[in-house]
Amino acid sequence: MHLKWGTRLMPAAMLLVAALACRTADVFIAQATLTPTRTPRPTYTPLPPPTDTPVPTDTATPEPTATATRRPTARPPTPRPPTPIPQPTAPPAPTVSPFEFHVNPPTCAHAGQTYIKGTVYLDKNNPSSRYVGAIVALGSPDGSQIYDIVKADDYGEYTFILGGMGEAHPGTWGVWLIDPSHNRKSDIGGPIVTNDLPADNPNSCWAGGVDFWK
Repeated sequence: MHLKWGTRLMPAAMLLVAALACRTADVFIAQATLTPTRTPRPTYTPLPPPTDTPVPTDTATPEPTATATRRPTARPPTPRPPTPIPQPTAPPAPTVSPFEFHVNPPTCAHAGQTYIKGTVYLDKNNPSSRYVGAIVALGSPDGSQIYDIVKADDYGEYTFILGGMGEAHPGTWGVWLIDPSHNRKSDIGGPIVTNDLPADNPNSCWAGGVDFWK
């Protein structure tokens, strides 16, 4: 009787033990799963006391001084002077000689001897009208001195011989007409500058010439 009961209780006991064993294993697994890992706490490091850092002083930045720009004083424009209107230039008044006879510009060239000669005309428009016997003076270029006097020949020609054949006679001369009292009656011809340059020099002056006309 007891053996049968025991036999019947044996499987139930084994089931109970197995159930308890499973439950115990679940508890251990649950505890192993739920138990957190302990994290070490950080070491406490004391902070240094705060240092009083001086607050920077606000330095006032000087504002730029506004420099007044002086504008140049406007000057009134200088009026342009009026353009002068050119006036017609009057031709110079002809020089009126106070003398009765006038003179042509002198000429001079080389010759075999030194002399001055010319012709005196009574009418400038008529070369055939000659002044026969006209008194001609040879002297200084300004007419202040008379060196020699001759009369025009029948052809109204006069000649002053200043040197012999082949002889040069350098000098500065003037010739003019005079009346019997030696008063001038013509302009002064000249000056004539004779020299001793040879014939092949274009500036050679041995033979001078002066003509007078009325």
